[in-house]
Amino acid sequence: MSDTIKLAIAIPTAGMVRAGFAYSLAGAIGRLTQGISTRPESGIEIAVDMQESTVIHSNRELLAKRALTSGKTHILFIDDDMSFEPQVLDIMLGRRQPVVAVNYLIKKFPPEFVAVAENGRRIITDDKSAGLQEIAYTGFGVSLFETQVFAKTPQPWFQPEFVPEADSYTTEDNPFYRRVREAGFKCYIDHDASKLVTHIGGTVSWTYKQYVRPSPPDLKIVKEAV
Repeated sequence: MSDTIKLAIAIPTAGMVRAGFAYSLAGAIGRLTQGISTRPESGIEIAVDMQESTVIHSNRELLAKRALTSGKTHILFIDDDMSFEPQVLDIMLGRRQPVVAVNYLIKKFPPEFVAVAENGRRIITDDKSAGLQEIAYTGFGVSLFETQVFAKTPQPWFQPEFVPEADSYTTEDNPFYRRVREAGFKCYIDHDASKLVTHIGGTVSWTYKQYVRPSPPDLKIVKEAV
């Protein structure tokens, strides 16, 4: 690994960003320019890149390609409906893994977490969750990749797929993470970083604490007449 982290902060957007996102981005850049405590052996160079269109998976493809061809060592995707504490980046960069993302709530009722394990079950982040957990896939809300991941994973990286049984398309995250794992990379969510992010909705900002674990179904005992 290079002695210097060359980080591209990549923002795919349809053109409008939330105030909470802008505030978080400014805080993160300020913190990064002061140095990162978890990686004292590495310097850091930061570049912010944005790609605007309504086709988000195409935005991601272009951002990743530019990060790779411009010699960046890492790319950090931040979606424009996320806010986060600046130390999130210290934590994620300090993991020293090719793929580290966060787990956050999908904006719907009842809320569900976005990360999925290899057994197909949603992964829960709660107060007891800590460290890294291997995943099948998750969302890109705040997600960090070494650019070698893209160099070693054939394009297209972010192309959605059609699911005939659902008569619908996937989002770009599930196929992307499958391709990356097929290329030989393990993918992780960081539970500690996940607790420091917010998924901003229309009138609700989603943090991990809003998840309510489903209650087990009621079991009714029926006595037969004797």
